[in-house]
Amino acid sequence: MNFESCGVLPRVLNDLAAAKTELATSGAVIFEPIDCTEAGTRAFAQELFGDRLRALPDGARVFEGGEHDITRVQATNLKTTPCHTDGFAYGDLYPDFMLLSCAQESEIGGESILVDGYKVLEALAADAELSWAAKALREREIDQTETGMQTSLSPICMDNGSGRTMVRRTLEQRPAETSADQEKDQKMIDLWHKSIDRASRSAPQFKLLPGQVVIVDNYRIMHGRSPYEDLNRMLWRVWVWTEDCLNVPDMPLASDTRYAAARG
Repeated sequence: MNFESCGVLPRVLNDLAAAKTELATSGAVIFEPIDCTEAGTRAFAQELFGDRLRALPDGARVFEGGEHDITRVQATNLKTTPCHTDGFAYGDLYPDFMLLSCAQESEIGGESILVDGYKVLEALAADAELSWAAKALREREIDQTETGMQTSLSPICMDNGSGRTMVRRTLEQRPAETSADQEKDQKMIDLWHKSIDRASRSAPQFKLLPGQVVIVDNYRIMHGRSPYEDLNRMLWRVWVWTEDCLNVPDMPLASDTRYAAARG
């Protein structure tokens, strides 16, 4: 396996049972049609996950400039958003699923990009020169704390205690101050990021259209988007914590960072 095969092109389905199976198998699926409002997206999440839901917070608008997402204030529509894990402001207790529904697309640009973190791990492990990193990613604790948010000192790749692997790519991963080998940890982090970026460059791109929602396994799949022109482009994001998550944060929740700041 190579990094160029780690991209994901989600299937477009309109059968709920088939969508559940595809999500479990591939880590991502597009469903249509739904009501692409906040209420409609949350209602669909309720229907999709049912009794598995442990937390379904209010949705958040995704548009140029952002609404409450502090880390995205400097992002612009003319820049590619690198593939990343959502909700890392909540530290290790980030949501295990994410939904993005399209209220208005940009005619030019704005395509989504998905990378399978499990496949990136497999590609690293299969490379004789890089296999050390696949092992270190599971063992080396690093600082994954978003500035001012919930503390996270943990490996990039974790087990949720129920056999589900959690992989993470965030904007602020760095060696822990207590690391015995910060140089090696930084090399590991850089390799992880470069591998994901390499995979994203060859990943198939797809554009969500009004009436469509993409559901992503946020423990497995990292997502990004290409530049776009129409500043009226807008999606609804809904984060989901299910019974398979590591745990639900003991604080108010939203599908952005508005409540995630560290306290005292």
